[in-house]
Amino acid sequence: MPVIDLDGLPVSYRVRTSKRAKRISLRYSMSAGLEVVYPAGFRQPDPESLLRERSAWVRKAIARFREANANRRLREYRAGEVFLFRGVSYRLKLECAPSLKRIKVSLADGHLVVASPEATPPAADAGIRAAIESFYRAQAQRYLPQRAEDLARRHGFKFERVRIKNQKTRWGSCSAKRNINLNLRLMMAPDGAIDYVITHELCHLRELNHNPAFWALVETCCPEFRQWKAWFKQHGPSLIL
Repeated sequence: MPVIDLDGLPVSYRVRTSKRAKRISLRYSMSAGLEVVYPAGFRQPDPESLLRERSAWVRKAIARFREANANRRLREYRAGEVFLFRGVSYRLKLECAPSLKRIKVSLADGHLVVASPEATPPAADAGIRAAIESFYRAQAQRYLPQRAEDLARRHGFKFERVRIKNQKTRWGSCSAKRNINLNLRLMMAPDGAIDYVITHELCHLRELNHNPAFWALVETCCPEFRQWKAWFKQHGPSLIL
């Protein structure tokens, strides 16, 4: 992977081509790092010239992601831990239920109840984490595809299918095959925030880039999108399982 020196900051990057891209862009994520994305058939200007020209953006993006990563706390599965579900806080309640064959997770009386056939396991127990993630995935499978159908019908979009994933850095994406990918951790966000992400990806069915036409379309479908975009910037790093 090539490395460029931006005013004393060594930055590694990779170059890739995207059939969906309409223009050259820079992207930064914790999973992929810094990427220079070219539309098919383009390779000018050269990556280093582009990165030097936009060095201020690169430095700001790296600083923002480093800060978010530093502030990301590790989840502990102790009684009383707070978990969000559709924007509402629930406190973790651990129960021993010898009659069960496996861990069961449910919502009841303001609690996220984890009933285990074993005595209360340690706070970092992988079984509890896996069970809670499975609970959120099941809820996401039940809610998100239908909500996408509802919003698509309301705004005149057509997509192929919705896939539920647990990505580290993306809340949603739209593929060239018109499939919508949604993060299961969206089930921790308020309903308005969920609708914003779904609408954002639906709008990519018509506008592939984040150009002015795209954001105008998002605003038409979701007038309060700026509120929810800011909400994710502030609260997104805390939506962890």
